[in-house]
Amino acid sequence: MDNKISGIGRFLAPSLNKIEEELSAIHTEVNGVNARMEETLNRLEKLEEDYKHLAARIDKNDNGMTTEAKVLFDSINEMERQNRGEVDVLKRTMDVTQRRLSTLEAKMKELGK
Repeated sequence: MDNKISGIGRFLAPSLNKIEEELSAIHTEVNGVNARMEETLNRLEKLEEDYKHLAARIDKNDNGMTTEAKVLFDSINEMERQNRGEVDVLKRTMDVTQRRLSTLEAKMKELGK
């Protein structure tokens, strides 16, 4: 005899498959965002290194930068700090989202049993 699925089983099976597909899509998006954040952090670190190198050269030469140039460097430093703060907030948000997804997946597996 064929194994017959109960009425509720037939109702839940497509829903569970759809949820699994959605979770897979969400995981893909989360991984993409994590990759972009990592790339942004790498760029920020490179900018920091370049800035330190440039600042060291300027200090060494002490060529008397104009006030405008000093303001520009300070502005770049402030933008870097703000961007780093925003990236940190995004990382924390992604960590929370991943934990919630794991919890949801566990609950969905439990429902599927």
